[in-house]
Amino acid sequence: MPDYVGKKGWILALAAFSLLILASRTEAGSRINLTNVSQGDMNGLARELGLASASIPLAPAEPLGLALGLDVGLGVSVADIHDEKTYWQSAIEGGNPKPVLILPYLSVRKGVPLGIDFGATYTPTVIGSDLSLVGAEVKWSFIKGSMLTPALALRVDYHRALGASDFSLQTVSTDISISKGFGPLKPYTGIGMAFIFFHPEAGNILRESDPRELKGYAGVRIKLLLIQIVPEIDLARNFLIYSLKVGLVL
Repeated sequence: MPDYVGKKGWILALAAFSLLILASRTEAGSRINLTNVSQGDMNGLARELGLASASIPLAPAEPLGLALGLDVGLGVSVADIHDEKTYWQSAIEGGNPKPVLILPYLSVRKGVPLGIDFGATYTPTVIGSDLSLVGAEVKWSFIKGSMLTPALALRVDYHRALGASDFSLQTVSTDISISKGFGPLKPYTGIGMAFIFFHPEAGNILRESDPRELKGYAGVRIKLLLIQIVPEIDLARNFLIYSLKVGLVL
């Protein structure tokens, strides 16, 4: 029965993931173009698009360990952008941005010695734009935690946007997190910085915009045998992202 439930759950998750991708292919008016964007508007666009593109931890502070030390998951993040602002209306072709950006993604993490985990993510499409994302991360659990003490971890993550025709977007995130388990539940929280590098292509009169944003997050890992479900909320100044991951921990 557990194997059947696990297989069925993954089939449903893959089906939902595929529907998100297919929905994005038929979406019109989502291309980001800087032609009508002012410098002030570009700064607002860089901040929100960068925060939406930056790393979402979706994991407690404890390390994966060395048994197999593998975390494979499908996830989706929903970024509540300020679509009524001029920086979105001037940047999205047609002037009708979607109220949210939806980011479906695949993630893989692997534990290695010394409490270190390496990870990679791929977002095939950012629904509400014409971008896709690739990312990599490293997390060091310098306190691994025990039955009585929480785990503490430092993490560094890099993401790069693909598909933009007239700008480049990269983000580097750093954070510190803490987590403590209670049976199948493992709540966690953290705080960190997102460094955003939004650069128009050569020849554009707009100047580059490199905002830095303090952000916090909180979530809980719910583990049932080898299956995990991880909801999380991320908060920066006046900006929210809601995320959910379903996966296997081996």
